[in-house]
Amino acid sequence: QRLPFTDKDVLRANYPYGLFATPLKNIVRVHASSGTTGKPTVVGYTKNDLETWSDLIARIVTMAGVSNDDVAQICFSYGLFTGGFGLHYGLEKVGATLIPASVGSTEKQIMLMEDFGTTVLIATPSYAIYLSEVIREKQIADRLKLKIGLFGAEGCTEEMRKQIEKNFNIFATDNYGM
Repeated sequence: QRLPFTDKDVLRANYPYGLFATPLKNIVRVHASSGTTGKPTVVGYTKNDLETWSDLIARIVTMAGVSNDDVAQICFSYGLFTGGFGLHYGLEKVGATLIPASVGSTEKQIMLMEDFGTTVLIATPSYAIYLSEVIREKQIADRLKLKIGLFGAEGCTEEMRKQIEKNFNIFATDNYGM
C-alpha cells in the first residue's frame, strides 16, 4: 500500500533513460515499445541482461520441445521490438537453425517454410492463424514439416491456441512477453 506504483505515466515522464538502474555506458542495447499511445516504453540491456535473457529463452524453447535438430522461422519484427531478438538468441543457444524472416510477405514466409524445412514457427497468434488459412487454401500443408509453434507479442486465447494446433497439426505455446 505504501510502495509507489510505476505506471505508463511515470515511464513516459522519465523517457528515455530516467529509470535505468545502471549508467548508460553499461547499456549495450536499447529496445522500446511502439509508443502508439505516447512516448515508447524504453528498456536498456547490459551484457549480463542479454546473457540471462538468452539463457531463459533457451530453457523455454527446450521445454517446448525445440532442439538442435530444428529449423526455426521467426516471423517477428527485428528492430526496437524485443521479441525477435530474444527468441533469436535463445534459439541459437539451443543450436536450432534460424531463419530470421521478420514480418510480412506471407507468400515468401510460406515459401521459406517449405523450402527450408521449417519445423518451428515463431509468430503472433493472429498471423499464425492467417498463415494456416493461406496454407489450407493452397493445399500444401502436407509438404510442410512444422511441429512446434511459439506464439506471442499479442494476446492468445485458449481457443486461438487450439485452432492453431488443429490447423497446423503442431504443439503450440503462448509465450509471455514484456
